[in-house]
Amino acid sequence: MGVAPLAGARRAAEMAGGGPVKMKRTLEWLMKLIGFFVLLEPIWMLLPFAGFLYGSVLQIERLNHNPKTAWLTHFVFPVLTGGWLGPALALIGLALFCVGAAQIYTAKWRKSGLVTNGLYRFVRHPQYIALTLLGLGILLTWGRAIMFLSFFAMMFLYYYLAKSEEQTCLRLFGAEYERYRERTSFILPGDRALRRLRGWLPKPGLPAPLRVAASFVATTAVCFGCMWLIDAVKIRLRRVPFLTATVRLPDAPAGPVMTAGSQFVCTDKTLVMRGPYRNAAVPGFAETVLRRLGHSAALKEFVDGSEALFVFCAPVEKPGDATAQRGPAPDPHGPDRVRLILMRCRLADGATLADALADKSKRQILRGCIATVNLARPENTDFVEGNLTLPGPGFPGEQRWDDLMQQFAGRERPAVVADSAAPTATLVLVQAPILRTRLDPAFAAQLRDRLAASPVFADRLRKVGAGGNIVAVAFPRPGPNWYRQHHRQPQVSVFVILARLRDGAVLDELFTTNKRDLVGAFIVETDFQREEFVGEITVVGPKRDLEERWRFFLSGVGGGNLYPHRS
Repeated sequence: MGVAPLAGARRAAEMAGGGPVKMKRTLEWLMKLIGFFVLLEPIWMLLPFAGFLYGSVLQIERLNHNPKTAWLTHFVFPVLTGGWLGPALALIGLALFCVGAAQIYTAKWRKSGLVTNGLYRFVRHPQYIALTLLGLGILLTWGRAIMFLSFFAMMFLYYYLAKSEEQTCLRLFGAEYERYRERTSFILPGDRALRRLRGWLPKPGLPAPLRVAASFVATTAVCFGCMWLIDAVKIRLRRVPFLTATVRLPDAPAGPVMTAGSQFVCTDKTLVMRGPYRNAAVPGFAETVLRRLGHSAALKEFVDGSEALFVFCAPVEKPGDATAQRGPAPDPHGPDRVRLILMRCRLADGATLADALADKSKRQILRGCIATVNLARPENTDFVEGNLTLPGPGFPGEQRWDDLMQQFAGRERPAVVADSAAPTATLVLVQAPILRTRLDPAFAAQLRDRLAASPVFADRLRKVGAGGNIVAVAFPRPGPNWYRQHHRQPQVSVFVILARLRDGAVLDELFTTNKRDLVGAFIVETDFQREEFVGEITVVGPKRDLEERWRFFLSGVGGGNLYPHRS
């Protein structure tokens, strides 16, 4: 990189080598561009169109949908590792790169030939050092796994690019460059001392393609080894900064005695399934349906009876496609409207509701109906909307039953029975992943206080069974309008995970895996400019891996005293 006419030498080589050389140069530049794009992610996130870039163009959310790729979005280094050391290194690297580039292009403009002064007096490739410092600074500031991999890939590429450029310089300048190479270091200042060590090492004598492949494998192994070591140290030293608040819950009406399972909730004669609609899997949803069934005038004739009643919860309308946005697609009818599919059945002698659910030979379907209900309606009104849909072709029937039951495959989460007696619930606002919640404690406190004071949020917590040992853990993240977020008028999306503390566990042990269970989640859109702080609420379905989301939100949090714990 210390040669002004190096570009001319490359053009001559391309003319001699033809297409393969051109393809090689194209691939090199493509890899550089991809690496720079990934490493400069913090810059793209500050742009007004970042939401469009991440959602519609890059579709980063697709990585989160697959557990095999979700780890690429996690952070290797905690955000702002070492405080402002990362940004400082990035600025130093950028400054050195500009100085080196100025030397090269000044010499090229003057046609002065080999550049051996300034930065090139000490090392032959100072711009690669500068780019390494820039990349390392960005990693310490905002070090996602995909950026970490790109950093090692770029270092691997830079090494072989430097070797290739030196061969070109030897052909171009001959003995002059050889003397320059003898008195300077390769990339790191002082690495000339390693030349003797390299002479002592055995040389495998492999062909060049195999040497490059082996070097790439070794580089990848070092990369993953460093990731594992950093993650282990980070988890061991992690101190999660969070704020707490007590949310006063609205009074819950009395209901029948219920038995809860992971897939259903029931009384002695009525069983309500937690799905297949994703909202019904939220703790407290099926319990509310079961309680309000007994107070519905529209369903009274169908609900009252001596036979067993099985109720499935289906969506009023299928939610939209979530691939073009972050997180699950919002329900077009809100989180409280659901289509109930009710089937009256005669049970075999001695069979229970759970027996009939597991073995359909122990029950016989007699009749059925379909009703659209809205759980957001006041408690003293009927929650049924419109007219009932009575039996038609194929309903009720065994095929419909089998289709509904098949959709429950793989849906296992710990059941939560809503504690209607709990007058309050604990809100834990984690100061991550939004960096501003750590840098600006007043902003974090304002976010916590407005959430805790929202009647809409309190009502949602009551419905999902928060209270007692069920804690609402809120992770704030940038909302849909990123531009406003960076202009002091934030629009924040809060990912709320319900965590159940195990017996004997205290709140400070919430972030210890073997002390809690994750039982449900929902997303709250907020807006500081509105009087009612909480807007749209979207339920996170049972297929979403909550443990993976939990690890992601905490992956950018490390140890140290930069962001002290506050309560």
